[in-house]
Amino acid sequence: MQQIIFLVTSLNGMHKPNFSKQLLQALARGARVSVMVALIDFDASWLVREYLNRLAKKHRQVADVELVTLADMFRHESGLKLTSDERNAPDLTSFDERLFADDQQQVKRYLNEGHLVAELRQLDDETPMVLRQYQADQLVQTDTYGLDGQVVAIEKVVDEVAQTSYILNEQGEAVLRFVRHERPVEQVYNLSTNSVMTAVEFSGAKQNAEQANMTQRQKEKVAAEAIDHTSIISTTETYYGVLAYSNYRRFADVYAFYQAVLSRLLTSDTQLYVDLAANAAFSPQMPNQLIFNY
Repeated sequence: MQQIIFLVTSLNGMHKPNFSKQLLQALARGARVSVMVALIDFDASWLVREYLNRLAKKHRQVADVELVTLADMFRHESGLKLTSDERNAPDLTSFDERLFADDQQQVKRYLNEGHLVAELRQLDDETPMVLRQYQADQLVQTDTYGLDGQVVAIEKVVDEVAQTSYILNEQGEAVLRFVRHERPVEQVYNLSTNSVMTAVEFSGAKQNAEQANMTQRQKEKVAAEAIDHTSIISTTETYYGVLAYSNYRRFADVYAFYQAVLSRLLTSDTQLYVDLAANAAFSPQMPNQLIFNY
């Protein structure tokens, strides 16, 4: 049976109409379909699961899709025991507990003298999903649970942004560490006076469109007479370094890590579907792999 893997790297990509369309087409061909959740926001795996469950109510065959998370793949790997600072595991029984209902989920909030200490989201009475921990009412850690009720991932949060994240194995040891980095990026924009992008009136746009049909020699003449407007915009780009504790292999970015993970699953008969928005960054990691877009 043919194997088809859909790599989910963002919730926006999963919600594209083409994702569900391609998924249903793959199932209609009788292929073995897997959805691999490779989100850095580990708690979002519950949203992927919820989305597929909703889709299965309309299309029964979606129930046959295998959902695979990074925690599933690395649960048997050897890892590193985290310190109490790296993995804060508070005893919530000593705090005041309040029960709420939110989006068909149970939400338990734990208070210490009126201040929020933790918030536990549960699918039902027996299934914890996500525990968010707070200090001085600021989010500092997010714990994500698996279907078996064990914590499978931890995110250490600073200023509302996860800076260091861990995937845990069955023993609660860290098998993967993701560290968020930022680097400066300069983007160069070159818009000359004969660029169609500078036209704001129909007459100007028409004139520039006519220039687009010029011969190369005519274009060079116009370009020589045109005033060049070059702008350099400085911004920052976010990327993640990855460390595997099983063999202390380092990955310069998350896409190199994805390639290593997929190499465990791909065969010569496997079809791989990747979000079009991530294709430019992902394709160089697997130059010989045929990649389909959704």
